[in-house]
Amino acid sequence: MAFAQDQKQEQPSPLDPNAPLQPLYSTPAPGSGYSGRAPVGAARGVSSPYDPQQYDPSQVVPDQNTLAGAAPFTLGSLQHNRNIFDPSVSFTQLGQTYPLADGKSVVADVSLVSASLNFDRTWSEYHFSALYNGGESFNYGYGAQAAGIAPHYQFHSLIFSQEADWARWHVQLRDNFNVSPGATFTGQGMGGPGLAAQFSSLLGASLTNLSQSFVPSETINTANALRYMNSVLGQVEYSFSRRSAVTFSGSYGLLNFTVPGFFNSTMVDGQAGYDYLLDPRNSIAVLGSYGKISYTGTQNTTTDYVGAFAYGRKITGRLAFQAAVGPQEIQSAGGPLGNFHILFVSANSALRYERRRSGLSFTFLRGLTEGSGIFQGATSDTFATNAHYQLTRNWSGAVSAGYALNNALAPTGSKAAQFDNWFVGANIGRRVGPHAQFSFNYGAQDQVNPSFCTPATCGLSGLQQSVGLSVNWHLRPVGYEQ
Repeated sequence: MAFAQDQKQEQPSPLDPNAPLQPLYSTPAPGSGYSGRAPVGAARGVSSPYDPQQYDPSQVVPDQNTLAGAAPFTLGSLQHNRNIFDPSVSFTQLGQTYPLADGKSVVADVSLVSASLNFDRTWSEYHFSALYNGGESFNYGYGAQAAGIAPHYQFHSLIFSQEADWARWHVQLRDNFNVSPGATFTGQGMGGPGLAAQFSSLLGASLTNLSQSFVPSETINTANALRYMNSVLGQVEYSFSRRSAVTFSGSYGLLNFTVPGFFNSTMVDGQAGYDYLLDPRNSIAVLGSYGKISYTGTQNTTTDYVGAFAYGRKITGRLAFQAAVGPQEIQSAGGPLGNFHILFVSANSALRYERRRSGLSFTFLRGLTEGSGIFQGATSDTFATNAHYQLTRNWSGAVSAGYALNNALAPTGSKAAQFDNWFVGANIGRRVGPHAQFSFNYGAQDQVNPSFCTPATCGLSGLQQSVGLSVNWHLRPVGYEQ
């Protein structure tokens, strides 16, 4: 019976483009029958526009993320039973508006040429995943010159994860690396929120999702300024039984700008927690964390301690919900405001819901951040949501939105400088043939800058909009030896 089930799982089947996002832990639990098997063959494609079969939750491999870990719950994965090698190239033409100092706006032509790679391989007790998206933006013409936009600039995003399952142990190493001319939260400098949502859908994975405390924050829009962000994460999980597990996570991150006027920073974080499964769908956890942020060229540091209680509910392939809340003590030392500490309420919540033709996700993060290069420490509240719908067999649409509120660290009772910004992105796409897709996308974003921030650092306040057309071509996946 087990052999017959394995044969069925190894048969290649098309992957629905609206399948749930690939989880951080997609390797089945020990004892599930996968350990020691030969690796599955390479998939010949990651999606098929002519596949009439809709998303089926019963085919999803369960998610194993813990409440005390660095990554949120996911719905599970349809990619576990296949190896993926999916390179693609894209061309995008946008019309984009930029605000000017006199309150007016100017329209500029923006062309983007980019490439992406989704790679996923499982063998024996090991699982490796990698996602890349990068390219170059060309901004020529009067509109770009009037807005002070560079004629061209590059952007790159590379994320990889290596996991191993050894009996009761689960070990993971992961690296997130970004190079961009603007804040990644809104897709600034990378085509805007409409295009950012489109590429996230094409890559179809959740490797970009980590708790806010493990990745340097970029939720404040700035003037175009190249910055490098990198975060290295290590995580170990030990299962005492089928119901309980303990998780230890540690990370090191940095955010460096190549131009003056911004605060470069490094951050170190550690977290530990205990999970208990109440029943197959519900779980609880207690966790504690420590973090320290240092600012290059200054004596200023911020340190925080968090204790939280978490609750989660998972229905594989259908629902994933979690929420954690607890007190956070923040200590600031060596800064221009002297030494002080504040008490804060930290929160982390995520919801994902999927149906056969549609899906919805929502996240809320609240806690200490390094200030996005503008502040030397900030408390941030960040909301983000996304919804998608399969209109027909070939047509699909998606809408995304987000809001971020950042307050500079200041002693209790003092007035703090504040940034708030929002974005909305939408796209509708159609597949043409087995490898190509074209999409229409729209994005809008706005930010209110405080009076102390200069246009050279924070850019100009005002509504920015973009509308455009993208053509994406997926190359034929290449097989490799088992």
